[in-house]
Amino acid sequence: MSQKTLRLIGYWAGPSEPEVWPDARDFLSPAMPAEDRDAVVTYLHSGTVYLAFAGYSVCRVCGILNGTTELTDGEHFVWPSGLTHYVKAHDLRLPDEVLAVARRGPAHPVDPFAIERAMLETRELTVDEHWWRSRTGSRGSGPERHP
Repeated sequence: MSQKTLRLIGYWAGPSEPEVWPDARDFLSPAMPAEDRDAVVTYLHSGTVYLAFAGYSVCRVCGILNGTTELTDGEHFVWPSGLTHYVKAHDLRLPDEVLAVARRGPAHPVDPFAIERAMLETRELTVDEHWWRSRTGSRGSGPERHP
């Protein structure tokens, strides 16, 4: 049985978990080219919802209610639906690895039930949180940390 790993992206430090996730403010970059921002927004919007939560996430920059679902492209990443807001409203720049995938175009539709089976039943699919937790953004203290 082969195993595939998706990288979790787009979770941010908040009042209840200040040290667990990166600080969104460290990723703000008004200098990001419009075509890159548009590619990332298109990519994030094209993901398939595979998980829904009972409560709302709150934007760590402006405080608006910001989504209740997680999306995936089924190949590379998993992200909260509110991540698009950060890119559009706050000029948030995601790591180059995400930008490279976004530049390839929109994500293809994914069968959410197949994703659920692969994660929960067959364990052929896992989600890596560690890669994202090690990101520091452009304002972070020092280079990106790698586990």
